[in-house]
Amino acid sequence: MKKYLLVLSALLLVLMGCSKSVDVQLDAEVTVFLSDGKDTKIQLSAQDPEYIMLKEWLEENKAGWLSASGRYSGGVYLTSGNYGIQVTDSKVVLYSNITDKPTAIYAQEIERIDLRALKDLGK
Repeated sequence: MKKYLLVLSALLLVLMGCSKSVDVQLDAEVTVFLSDGKDTKIQLSAQDPEYIMLKEWLEENKAGWLSASGRYSGGVYLTSGNYGIQVTDSKVVLYSNITDKPTAIYAQEIERIDLRALKDLGK
């Protein structure tokens, strides 16, 4: 039993050590790209409810980001500063190198109800 607890504790420490704290600041105005295949774009400013929702979520969820790689499909995508931000039904993904080939660097799982108004822009 002690070995089991020791292994479980070690695994928990490794998992917690892998998560990163990330502070993403949104630009005063962001362009949201929808994944509907029509090159649809929506401008959001600091007064828009979807912008406010995302800003508050990013402030409340600075910790707990896990390393990610590759690209994810679906959802809505926006750029802010040096980050690309993608919101899908189940995660928020941060991308670097947003000008050439966006590459996922961090991801955080979310509930289906989280950021619903922002997700609904893509529908």
